[in-house]
Amino acid sequence: MNQEALFRLAEEAIKLWDVEVESINLHLQSENTVYKVEALDGSTYALRIHRKDYHDLDELNSEHLWTKSLSNAGLLVPEAVVTKNGDTYASVSFLNSDDYRYVGLVKWIEGTILNDLILGLEDKGVSDLYESLGKVVAKFHKATIAWKEPKGFKRHSFDVDGFLGDQPFWGRFWEAQNATISEREKLALIRKNMIETMSEFSKNINSFGMIHADLHSQNVLIQGKSLSVIDFDDAGFGWYGFDLAVAIWDRLDFTATGCHFDIAYQSLKKGYLGERPDTGDILETIPIFLLMRTLMIIRWIEDRPEAGYEAFIPVLINAAFDQAKELKLLN
Repeated sequence: MNQEALFRLAEEAIKLWDVEVESINLHLQSENTVYKVEALDGSTYALRIHRKDYHDLDELNSEHLWTKSLSNAGLLVPEAVVTKNGDTYASVSFLNSDDYRYVGLVKWIEGTILNDLILGLEDKGVSDLYESLGKVVAKFHKATIAWKEPKGFKRHSFDVDGFLGDQPFWGRFWEAQNATISEREKLALIRKNMIETMSEFSKNINSFGMIHADLHSQNVLIQGKSLSVIDFDDAGFGWYGFDLAVAIWDRLDFTATGCHFDIAYQSLKKGYLGERPDTGDILETIPIFLLMRTLMIIRWIEDRPEAGYEAFIPVLINAAFDQAKELKLLN
């Protein structure tokens, strides 16, 4: 969809909210399109046009039910703004078309992206930052444990089937077209062994519940000593260890932003244990979920050639083999 059509849709969509607009500017073009909306009264909002066929309306409304519960627990997350009709989302059609998108509005959160901040930090700063992040992730999980799932709540699940089943949420990485036949055979073996291992993981509420599922360093904002988390588009039911793995994955040395991994990893775990002391079993699952993240990114890139990351796939495949060997999931 071209930018002009999306901008026109954004202009039409914002009319459904009680906002007197001063300006609308493109902030982020990814799978969803985000516009920064500045109002005449000085308020600022993020207007998000959701990608087609990713979530239905029940799933989107459920996302905001969960983020509202996190906000009520004292966590800094996006706050939804309802339309003039009291709805969390609006269905808005493109000009002269039956094609439509779901659009939502949240209050803008100021802050520095963690990934931008960390590049200029020494070891002590990295340690402090990731210890704080570990505490925030633990508070997310504590809030989930205390939360009562409302009737009709609907989100996807990152269980064994959601990660590794016949139709996994992020695609069949073991069939990657950018891999050789030999590499695909190894990826299939890793998948088989991961299914066996992860099928033994506990799914009780202390280990498995609603998670953010995309806590990479572009989705964490720093404001002084406070950390906010944004972009709950992938949020669903999953193991808490996966949240921790995603939070640290882009510090691995084979990633584009890799740096400070050991310090960040130890500090993340320290912060998490400070809030949830008896969770060593969850921390022990982080390595296999680091591997899971590597594998899902392979297919994520391959399914989105427009992103321009395909040259990174061989690096990820080799990294996945190294991770699997370390976990004894591949000889």
